[in-house]
Amino acid sequence: MEIMSFNILLAVLIIAPVVFGVVAYLSPDKLRSMSIILCSVIVAAAGIMITIKPNNQFELPGSEMIATILEVAIVGIILYIAVTIRNWLILLMSLAQLGMIIAEIILAQTGHAVTHSYDFATDPLTKILILITSIVGPIIAVYAIGYMKSHQEHAPPTAASLGQFFFFFIAFLGFMNGLVMANNLKWFSFFWEATTLCSYMLIGQDGGESKKNAERALLINTFGGLAMVAGALWLAVENKTESFEGLLAAKAVIPMVLLCVAAFTKSALLPFQSWLLGAMIAPTPVSALLHSATMVKAGSYLVLRVTPGFHDSPKVMMVITIIGALTFAGAALLAVTQSNAKRVLAYSTISNLGLVVACAGIGTPLAYAAALAIICFHAISKGLLFLCVGRIEQKIGSRDIEDMGGILYRMPVTTSVALIGMMSMLLPPFGMLLSKWMAIEATIRSPLILVFIILGSALTVFFWSKWIGRIQTSSYHPKFNKESIDPAMGFSLITLALGVLLTGLGSMWIFNKFFAPITKQVFAGRTDISDVLWNVFNAAGDFAAVTLFVAVGIAFIAYWLLVWRRFKETDVRLPFLCGENAESTVYTTSAFHNSEGIRSYAFRSMGDKIENSWSSTTYLKNFICEKKATIWLNIIAWVIIIILLGEAHLL
Repeated sequence: MEIMSFNILLAVLIIAPVVFGVVAYLSPDKLRSMSIILCSVIVAAAGIMITIKPNNQFELPGSEMIATILEVAIVGIILYIAVTIRNWLILLMSLAQLGMIIAEIILAQTGHAVTHSYDFATDPLTKILILITSIVGPIIAVYAIGYMKSHQEHAPPTAASLGQFFFFFIAFLGFMNGLVMANNLKWFSFFWEATTLCSYMLIGQDGGESKKNAERALLINTFGGLAMVAGALWLAVENKTESFEGLLAAKAVIPMVLLCVAAFTKSALLPFQSWLLGAMIAPTPVSALLHSATMVKAGSYLVLRVTPGFHDSPKVMMVITIIGALTFAGAALLAVTQSNAKRVLAYSTISNLGLVVACAGIGTPLAYAAALAIICFHAISKGLLFLCVGRIEQKIGSRDIEDMGGILYRMPVTTSVALIGMMSMLLPPFGMLLSKWMAIEATIRSPLILVFIILGSALTVFFWSKWIGRIQTSSYHPKFNKESIDPAMGFSLITLALGVLLTGLGSMWIFNKFFAPITKQVFAGRTDISDVLWNVFNAAGDFAAVTLFVAVGIAFIAYWLLVWRRFKETDVRLPFLCGENAESTVYTTSAFHNSEGIRSYAFRSMGDKIENSWSSTTYLKNFICEKKATIWLNIIAWVIIIILLGEAHLL
């Protein structure tokens, strides 16, 4: 009975979203919304249920044939797209993938024995990703109901239908669940390419320029798919296995490195970050679900899945760590230069995924636990922030941070929720700060990596602090506006905000009850790990996050009673601007503002002329050129990847 219920939950998590995606594609608007909500509830319930059950395994009858057919089919679809858009590089890489799949089939037919294991399984690592996909994903899907109604009203004529959008959006949840539970590399490769296909279709939703960005995403992720299939073929030929435990048992370094390169493309690490930045042109729910909370996590998940078994290859692991650390610091540096809110979020995502890979490469329990924590806490906070930016953009018609001054008055609910999300990225006792603290502790004996981690952390504080300050800038208003929010969007914003607060409140409890035991299980057989590393957990376990939350709550209440409630409009004085203050309806523009400009302070200068002034935050554009910095970072990253492949070949 236990095995049967596991099999049912497995089928629900993978198949139900695809079925509901078809329903959403064929249904009218009202029925589509109902089917999305129903699918969200079912997937969330199944995800929670399968994670509280004991670890289990499942082998599908005829699995080898089914997986091969699906793998060929998905590559065939990408081939068709490559021909349609006339991208011959994608075509060549897809043909190479198809050739390697056929080669593996021929080997199997000629008596080349390959050890087959179970096809799907759950363990603590997969359960973490299932929870993220099955809880955060449905919340974003519900948000998309309200968002896409408004988006479609202003979408260009080239935009695809809402039915097509929601088919790929909902089906993606099933593909992602299948990916993290797949143990057989054939199944894993199929789901890997399926998420790539969903990403391509959703990025190109609006047509026009978005199609070019979607094509770039398909190109880079097809390269990753090629590395994936090459690693699987090498493993099958040299080690006669196609499973993850077979890979770890054989300690096959070259297949592991090829899988890591595939992971770098999916997680948009340097030098593959351009596809994720281009993907920000997609509707905000796509950015939140695929390109922040879930799909890009597939790459870091793969690295965490394969690296623990290769601690006896220190040079390879060090190179993987350097790639992650360079991405963490480099992307944080580029985020400092951005005023486009979605690009800031994109660079921040790339940066944090780099930190996950760096921690995986370090190969100690403390670093591994930090990586697990970053994956979880980042998914909730960044998903929330993308939804807030999407809401703000629809309201003010801009995603430029410099145009967000005063939104605390205009959009108090959304702005307050956004502030919660931003503060969770850099303040205690939220999990992101604690995760980075553990990452720094884990790199204390590696000076080079430590410098990258400290630099990236400092830059992270800088760009988040700038944004937090900007959206709080507002003239005095006795009362805030009453913000009207679509119910579906409001539900998602509040739910994720509560998730951020609750995980912050219980951050150390989560570390000690979940991440520490999982890490101990992963490193159970290691004799080269000192128990002293666990002292960090023991010391941190004495910290009660609730104390800090209560203190902050008391401070807010005291501020409202003693300052805000007693403040009067007559206490407000306009700033002195080298002349008498003047009433003005003149709007100004600058390099940071959209074509409509923003309201500025006005004052009288010589000749009674009315001048306008404005303020903006600094983006260090005179010191850091995004284009040049990107070129140099990419060159360095390519050199490191070549070194990684060389080290793997020498072993």
